[in-house]
Amino acid sequence: MSFSDQIRVFAVKADTTSKVVFPNSVSAAHSSITVGSGVTGSPGQPVDTGELRTSWQIEFESPTSATISTGVPWARQNEDGVTEDGRPYMQRSPVGGRHSVALTIVGMQRLVDAEAAKVTA
Repeated sequence: MSFSDQIRVFAVKADTTSKVVFPNSVSAAHSSITVGSGVTGSPGQPVDTGELRTSWQIEFESPTSATISTGVPWARQNEDGVTEDGRPYMQRSPVGGRHSVALTIVGMQRLVDAEAAKVTA
């Protein structure tokens, strides 16, 4: 096999791998935000009624771009632990915790690496 053939094979494998790793990584990030993750250290969303946890949605804008979002108006207060007027936002649920989005963002490369390892192992 020539060097250019080897490069073509590598390019096909890389393209195929990225088509699997990206959506899997987005799904892992969604899970980290909603239920928590040992990879990111995210505690997941607190659960009282389950409204916040189930409100997080994934939207794939393209094969390489996705958004994870929620329409729940008090999600940011829950994330940061501070109300809009600067008072402490009380968490009543023993499940989940604060900063799930922030910890997921900081740990995103670890999530991607973990998903890539599953595909390339």
